[in-house]
Amino acid sequence: ADFMPILGANLNPEFISVCNNATWAIGEISIQMGADMQPYVALVLNQLVDIINRPGTPKTLLENTAITIGRLGYVCPQEVAPMLQQFIRPWCTSLRNIRDNEEKDSAFRGICSMIHVNPGGVVQDFIFFCDAVASWVNPKEDLKEMFFRILHGFKNQVGEENWRRFSDQFPLPLKERLSSQYGV
Repeated sequence: ADFMPILGANLNPEFISVCNNATWAIGEISIQMGADMQPYVALVLNQLVDIINRPGTPKTLLENTAITIGRLGYVCPQEVAPMLQQFIRPWCTSLRNIRDNEEKDSAFRGICSMIHVNPGGVVQDFIFFCDAVASWVNPKEDLKEMFFRILHGFKNQVGEENWRRFSDQFPLPLKERLSSQYGV
């Protein structure tokens, strides 16, 4: 925890490797600290959101930033969820191409927790969330259940007809994957 102000000060994307390391460390520390991370969220969240939205940010920094935002949301969803709309699209596109692993798992648990707290924050970019969910090859059963609840909750909220119109915009592979994996 003593390192957080130093790590926050190093979230400068002009220095890619330093920024990448600081971002990664914040994500790792947040998993270790859990809810005790709460006082430090404000110290780093705005910079992380700026980084994930910055044009030309290298792929590895985008991925680490997305994972760290997800992990912050996993341990402190109430603090991070209000900003969901400001990062959900680049978050989803950054993580759709990484392989299933523990980092991706904790980040997606965080995004699910944040959507639970602030479902309105994902509405505009829900297709990107659907695409990111479909990127999973083999999510753990409880994570898959979280995805199922969010997808079905959204479908039930908008109604059958609106869901059909919405999902008709999906590329066919996405539509088929969501149908076969989650029944939507």
